Order: sequence, then C-alpha cells, then structure tokens
Amino acid sequence: MKKTIHNVLPESWSMVFSAAGSAYGVGLLGLWALPFLISAIINDLKLNEAQAGLLMSAEFGFTMLASLLVSPLMGRAPRRTLALGGTVLAIAANVVSAHMTDLYALGAVRCVAGIGAGLALACGNACVASAKHPDRIAGHMNVLSVLLMIVVMLGYAKVMALYGLSGLYYAMAGTMAVMLLAIPVMEQRATLNEHATMSKKSSGNILLSLPAICMMLAMFVFQARDTMGWAFVERIGIMVGYSGEEVGMLLSFQSFVGLVGPLLAAIIGKRFGLSTPVILAILMSGATSLCYVLGEHSKTMYTIGVMTICITYFYALSYLTGLAAALDREGRIVAASSSFLSLGLAVGPAISGGLISLGGFTLAAWGIAVTVVLTLLLVIAPLASIRREHIPMNLAAA
Repeated sequence: MKKTIHNVLPESWSMVFSAAGSAYGVGLLGLWALPFLISAIINDLKLNEAQAGLLMSAEFGFTMLASLLVSPLMGRAPRRTLALGGTVLAIAANVVSAHMTDLYALGAVRCVAGIGAGLALACGNACVASAKHPDRIAGHMNVLSVLLMIVVMLGYAKVMALYGLSGLYYAMAGTMAVMLLAIPVMEQRATLNEHATMSKKSSGNILLSLPAICMMLAMFVFQARDTMGWAFVERIGIMVGYSGEEVGMLLSFQSFVGLVGPLLAAIIGKRFGLSTPVILAILMSGATSLCYVLGEHSKTMYTIGVMTICITYFYALSYLTGLAAALDREGRIVAASSSFLSLGLAVGPAISGGLISLGGFTLAAWGIAVTVVLTLLLVIAPLASIRREHIPMNLAAA
C-alpha cells in the first residue's frame, strides 16, 4: 500500500507544477483551445476549414521553430528565464491579437505568440529529463494538463459564445498569466543524475542519432494524427446534432474521465517495460481519433470517440515524453521532440482541412490511419536504444 502511494505521488511537486505550467499551460494551450479557435476563426473571419487550418498552422509552426532552436542548449540554458520570457511574450501577443481585424496582421502576431509558446514548451519538457523516473513525472504533468483542459473546455466554450475570437485570445492571455505563478519555481539549470553518463557518450551529436531523429518524427506524426481530428471535433459535434454549448460540456466531461490516462501512466511507470505501453497507447489513441472522425453520421459513435480522447491521448503522451526523456538526461531530445510535437500541431489542421475539402471526413480518416502506422514504425529505434542501454546498466548494478 505504501509503495502504491509512493508511486502515485511525484518526486518533486515544484518540478511537476513548473514544468506542466510552462509546457502545457503556455506551450500547448493553443492545442486545448484549438476546436474553439478554429470555429471562431471560421465564423468571425469568414474563412473556410482549410484557411482556418493554415492560420493555426502558422502559429504552431513558429512554436516548433522556437522550441527546436533552443533544444540543443537545454543542458546549459537558463530554463526558468527562457520560460518566463516566452510566457510574457505569448501573453502580450494574445492581448494584441484580441484587437486585430486585418487577417495578415493577425497572422504575424500569432507567429509571435507561437515563438513565446515554443520557448516555454521546450523548457517545461526539458525538466522531465532531470527526474529520476521521467515516465512518472510525465504522467503527473499530464494529470495537471487534463485539469487545465477541463477548465479550458468549460470556460472557453462560453467565452466563444459570448465574445467570439477576441474573447478567446483574452482568455488565453489570462490563462498564461496564471501560469506565471508556477514557472518561477522551475530549476534554472539542468540537474544531471546518475544516469546522465548515458547521454554524455554522444553529447556532440545526440540530436542527429537515429533514435533521436526517429523519436522526434514519432512525436510529430503522433501529434499530427491527433490534431487532424481534434481541430474539427467541435464542428463534427454540431453536424451530428449537438449544440455548441453541448459540445463544450461533452468535452469538459470527457476531460474528467481523461484523468484516468495519465494517472495510469504515473502509477504503472515502467513496470512492464516501455515497449508494450507505448505500442498500446499509439493504437488506442489512433482508434479514438478514427471513432469520432468517422462518427459524422452517428451521434453514438461520435460520443464514444469524444469520451475516450483524453484517456488515450494523455496516456500515450505520458509514455512518449518519458521515452524521449530517457534517451538523453540533459533534456535535449525531449525538448527537440516537443518542437516536433508543435510541428504536428502546425500541419495537422492544414492537412485535415485539405483532406476534408477534397474528400470529406472519410478521406481524413484514411489519413489518420496512415499516421498511426507511421508512428508505430518510428518508435522502434528509440525503444531498441533504451533496451540496449539498460543491459549494461543492469550488469553494472549487479
């Protein structure tokens, strides 16, 4: 019983809150708000699905660039300072965006917001690599992320209904401002533990190694798959008969249910290794996306898919983040992987918007199925690398 309680509690509350606040409360806030942002952009700016997807893709693309550029420096960079600077930049950009009426000017400001979010995302995820058990810390972070998502789903649906796109940008700025309470307790520099020697063996070019490249691409494809459906989940809900407010309530309720996913990841950890949980997580999250995207004509099927989004997504994200952190304890690979997570955010709405315009949601579902297979293929090299590194460690311990 004591061991179970020990596994549930994080090894460092300050690490969990600061990393989650930076990575998810700022870096990935646009993901949680994406369904509402897409609908508000279409309604307020009079754009179609593909155009709205491209506008969001520009923002997430700059999130990816900022995160990728700082990831090689995560072993020695001042993480707290970068995270705070990125958060303040993103807050300012969101406030300015609320007053924009010109599409091109708005696009430019959203790119600035993306840069701020990218800095916060890289610093927050890099903290996971300093933990003794990265997979557990990632699970605990995702529990907080789900709680944030509940607030977003409940609050942002009402804000969009009352104040439209400008209200959503103000809401994002306010949410990020709350994160400024947690980020100051983040460790300023990387804390290397006894496993850090693994990453130092190839410190010069670790981001160019095959496991690192495959890990980054796996994160990209995984997030692109999720965002391809998530961007239009609100619109699909309206198509099957829900009102906008009902979709918001449904999404917020499934967020409560979604707490199961990261809690399971935090409790189970690496008890059964990483391979089996990672593969199962990828398959289950892919099945969920297919369920609600193909549910455009079935309210029941759509509802089942939506109710399991959070469980499968956050369970999968916990293990993928833990796997990336285990590859390099200085946090460079997991920080770079978070940038490719942002790239998936960037291209997902554009890809699905294009596919929907060409062949409807059925064609988008085929695209999702392809990304699931690609993700499974890409995690083979990182999982094999972890197994190889654990063999000499176990021998040394013996």
